Amino acid sequence: MSRAAVDAGPGPALALAADPELRITAHVHERAHGSPPAALRRVRGGLVLLGGAGSALTVALPWGTVVTAGPDPDGAVSLYSMNRYTDAFTAGRGGLRAALAAGAVPPWTAPAVTALLAHADPAPGARLVVNRQLPAETGLMTGAETACAVTLALGDLYGPPARDPAPDPAYAASLHAREGHAMLVTGGAAVRHLPCDLRAAGLRLLVAVVGAGAAASTAGPDADAALVGRAEAALRTGGPAGLGPLLTEAHTPGTAPLDAALDAARAAGALGGRAVGRCVVALVPLEAVPHVRTRVTAALAGRARRPPRFLTATPAGV
Repeated sequence: MSRAAVDAGPGPALALAADPELRITAHVHERAHGSPPAALRRVRGGLVLLGGAGSALTVALPWGTVVTAGPDPDGAVSLYSMNRYTDAFTAGRGGLRAALAAGAVPPWTAPAVTALLAHADPAPGARLVVNRQLPAETGLMTGAETACAVTLALGDLYGPPARDPAPDPAYAASLHAREGHAMLVTGGAAVRHLPCDLRAAGLRLLVAVVGAGAAASTAGPDADAALVGRAEAALRTGGPAGLGPLLTEAHTPGTAPLDAALDAARAAGALGGRAVGRCVVALVPLEAVPHVRTRVTAALAGRARRPPRFLTATPAGV
């Protein structure tokens, strides 16, 4: 495998043999496409905590997307998902845009297709495998991390893209994340790193995955973006604990299971939180995490289709 295949992202090289997730994805690529990948990239998922397209506070999660890539000698585009393995897609040479216009492209491929057509039009011949480390149904990640990983992998094969695939705050977070930091993203892609060392502060982001049937309401962009400046000031002067009340202020009520989960989390010791997708993201002191999990699970009994699943995180780097 080439050196490009060992480079796991826009940060330091990661030895392929040391990471089972990368080994498995490379193995699936060879099984799906008949030859080993020539490039492999892993990109962290960007989570927008506050704000939106104009100004946003983001962090990178420990989970994201692994993408393997290899050239296609016939110029075709072949896409395979480890998460949607019965829904593979192939377009012949120069046929990707026509397939997209005809509605023949599976929904899961959208971020990869965006990256392919941004790289060149017509899209370059490529065989890709996409391995999303969190289910799309959580709504926690936007697909920007997949577009970012595909862009980097195609860059390893064919050089720089003709244009970036419409970078947004989550895309910028995936590309520029720094461990122990949040990112203030303005103008779509301009990034400023802010100290957000949750580990040192004894805090965690606790994600409660409530599941299907509970999608978060969305606040107006101006109302949410107004909190971003206050969050920046809190991180620069008072530490990350100040984010908790701002997350609660940004929460838009109206989805009963998510509202119940957030109320229970705060009552059990969370400093604050908000709904994102089909999840509640709360800022919680480390010692309170077990109690918060118990209270949230109890609050959702009879309200959600299944017990919530929990993830804990601190801001990751690339």
